[in-house]
Amino acid sequence: MADVVVVGGGHNGLIAATLLAKARRRVQVVEKRSEVGGICHLLMDGSTLSGEVVKALGLETAGESPAPAVAIDHAQRRLTLDGTVSDPGYAGWRAWVDSVKPALSAQLNAPAPDIGSAAPVWPLAKAGMAVRKLGKTNMMELLRVAPSCIDDWLSEHLTDPLLRAALMMPALQGTWMGPRSPTSAAALLLREACRDGAGLDTADLPAALRSAAEGAGVEITTGATVERIRVDGGKIAGVELDSGAIDAPVVLSTVGPKATFLRLLDPRHVPGKTAHQMEVVRVRGTLARLELEIDAELPAHAFIANEPLHLERAFDDVKHRRLPTVPPPLEVRATGGRVSVNVWSAPWELRGGWTSEARDALVKAVLDSLDQAVPGARGAKVLDVKTPADLEAEFGLDGGHPFHGELALDQLGPMRPSMQLSRYATAIPGLWLSGAGVHPGGGISGRPGLLAARALIAAT
Repeated sequence: MADVVVVGGGHNGLIAATLLAKARRRVQVVEKRSEVGGICHLLMDGSTLSGEVVKALGLETAGESPAPAVAIDHAQRRLTLDGTVSDPGYAGWRAWVDSVKPALSAQLNAPAPDIGSAAPVWPLAKAGMAVRKLGKTNMMELLRVAPSCIDDWLSEHLTDPLLRAALMMPALQGTWMGPRSPTSAAALLLREACRDGAGLDTADLPAALRSAAEGAGVEITTGATVERIRVDGGKIAGVELDSGAIDAPVVLSTVGPKATFLRLLDPRHVPGKTAHQMEVVRVRGTLARLELEIDAELPAHAFIANEPLHLERAFDDVKHRRLPTVPPPLEVRATGGRVSVNVWSAPWELRGGWTSEARDALVKAVLDSLDQAVPGARGAKVLDVKTPADLEAEFGLDGGHPFHGELALDQLGPMRPSMQLSRYATAIPGLWLSGAGVHPGGGISGRPGLLAARALIAAT
């Protein structure tokens, strides 16, 4: 018997479990994979980890801050993204972003505003006042920039195409957008608002979070699949596993809203309106992952792209659900001779499906792109390939999407994943949501876990 069962041992699940245990709840985490950490084993950017999470869990000495990323183009030019970029417009652009960042970050560090018809007006007015305090000039500029395309915005300030591409790449991850897509500038603003200098290397984070959770008294079960969230008498009664059951009056699900309501709950217990809302949440994944053994020198973390147009052409392939027709832009992490490669232009809905031939074609395209940036890479030994379909099966990601929902203006804030569910509680007593599919969204920030735990503690 537990007080709370946390479904999913990703970073948000472990963060929430630790905070609940610190509040004297008996907490059990259930994770289907043999190791905890979830998308920390896929994503490479730990710079968005919340400083508040680091402080609350005592992670200050849990690992080193990630090294600055390096941008590399197919002409083998390298640019270190460490804040000392020489582009003449970079300092001014960075200064403006830093000036509006506190107002944006405040929205991410708080629960989503309640926009229901019976909701109090003051929280919404307070959020509006925070933006108004930016001053007329900054406020109007923010309102101009947010709905624009990221390529237009950065082109107004930066002359270096490699720098523009390197700033765009991490911001567009988890979206269904290219640099020329409307509102793509908002994706970069969102990423910048998440970054507060508290990042840890994602390779260190799973072990650090597990240690913090177990130190707080959390029981962690790996290699166990939750097959059903049990409801008895209209309220939560626990979970059924493939190897038994756990009784608990509260379940906190971090595996994604779609999976929670459409697969883990008996349809009889899911309101029709909620089921429809979850069915229309967009989860078109674009991530594939390769593990290579390579005899070539690479930075610890690198983005490989030429210019914004290169990224746009790669998104054209995604839109048309085809294999890359241009050398795909890549995100790379190197540890010794082992190299992990993320390809964010591999559509989950590939025409013809992810056959063995499609997999081989993707590998060839990746090695060709990598070799143009780092000569000799074409001869790399391929250790593992995970297509979006593989990621869906192994990590339980609907649509192969690591954030349980695309990052878009209509799927953020009080609409992530819906007006009724963005504040973590659900209509089923004892069922709570967390994870990247709930406000404030994806990436390795830990904010959904932190905010959901606080909401649950306050309510119980």
